[in-house]
Amino acid sequence: MRPLCFAPGAARGTLGTVAEVELSSQEAIKALERFVVENDELLALEERIGRFNIFDALGIARTEIRHSNFLAWLLDPAESHGQGALFLKAILMDLLAQTPPEMRPFSPVQLDGAELRGVEIRREWRNIDILITCEEPKFVIAIENKIGSGEHGKQLSRYETVLNEAFGNVLKQFVYLTIDGDEPSEDKWVPYSYGDIHRVLSRVRRTNATAIGDDVLAFLDHYLRLIGSRFMDDPEIDDLCKRVYKNHRRALQLIYERFGSPMAGLVVDIAETIGKDEWWHLVNRTSKTVVFIPKEWLDVFPPIGARPTFDDRAWVVLRLDCGRKGCNFGVSVWPTTNPKLRRAVIEQLISKPDKFGCRVHGKLTDRWTRLHRTVVARWNEGDEPETDSILDAVRRKLDDVKDRLAGVPEALRPIFAEQATPAGSP
Repeated sequence: MRPLCFAPGAARGTLGTVAEVELSSQEAIKALERFVVENDELLALEERIGRFNIFDALGIARTEIRHSNFLAWLLDPAESHGQGALFLKAILMDLLAQTPPEMRPFSPVQLDGAELRGVEIRREWRNIDILITCEEPKFVIAIENKIGSGEHGKQLSRYETVLNEAFGNVLKQFVYLTIDGDEPSEDKWVPYSYGDIHRVLSRVRRTNATAIGDDVLAFLDHYLRLIGSRFMDDPEIDDLCKRVYKNHRRALQLIYERFGSPMAGLVVDIAETIGKDEWWHLVNRTSKTVVFIPKEWLDVFPPIGARPTFDDRAWVVLRLDCGRKGCNFGVSVWPTTNPKLRRAVIEQLISKPDKFGCRVHGKLTDRWTRLHRTVVARWNEGDEPETDSILDAVRRKLDDVKDRLAGVPEALRPIFAEQATPAGSP
């Protein structure tokens, strides 16, 4: 295993190297034997996720294009599932409910009472993953689907231009579908997650079980199990994975060195580190990101957050993102129901860059704004992150952040008080 180095911006110089795991053939065999024989946690994990799944059998569990194909089939009222617009309406109504009113082509109530006519589902039209067009009522919905990859080359901006040129003034909705509901780079795109897909399809399956054919139900069940076990947080699975890793680290390191190098619970460990510190409040954890805020902010920030599945007081958030090559710290401002107040907060935070460490990265919009991004730790792609050293770097970063952000409530209270005071009040 190559040395693990940390970025100078996060900790000066390096924090040393990770000792290589040197195992003799005999030691390696013993470690692997213990892994397969003395491993009740592995048996429990296999029992939990090891049921036959058609998507696993076909080797498409994490293949982006195959997920897009399945979703296109499910959303198409004319397809062989025989349910007409049942799945399409359910997904669209949930999506509209999570979209700020000013960005909706129409309301969920309007959609509920509409009979969709002339629906067409297109795959890879002008490179857009899924394009939904409808003649009556007339609308266009573009879905960009990302599994295990991110945006590249200003994709979302290009797709907006393409759709505006092709469909003119037709009502449009832009959807950025990812495993964890990641932030889109463009203001007009709405984040949507596979957790949302799972929740909506589970409800449709439950309430329409007697009307849906057995073959379609079976197919749907396989897909729901796939999303639930591969893409969504599951505390029991997380706990089993962590215990397997801690009890059999030597064997797993040997396997990773020969056949790959996953992050092995690093994000879970970071979340636990943050959760044990009374200064912080955990907002959300996904497979690659921990979102959190100072606990004091819950009593200071007004409840204007516009992301329906999150605490509406958490709209200026801190995040630690773990990727294939490193761990990054960032500050983001999410959409709110009060763009004027949101912008005033951003202007105050960036007015003192030396104090708060904030400046606008990219465009300043009324939807998604990034105010800070630094590297906490780096490693070579293909290497296994050394958890203890990374957690030490995370703790140091959090200590530095505490000092920087301690004055934020005092700086923002006058702005919040001014906004809360009605015009004309003394």
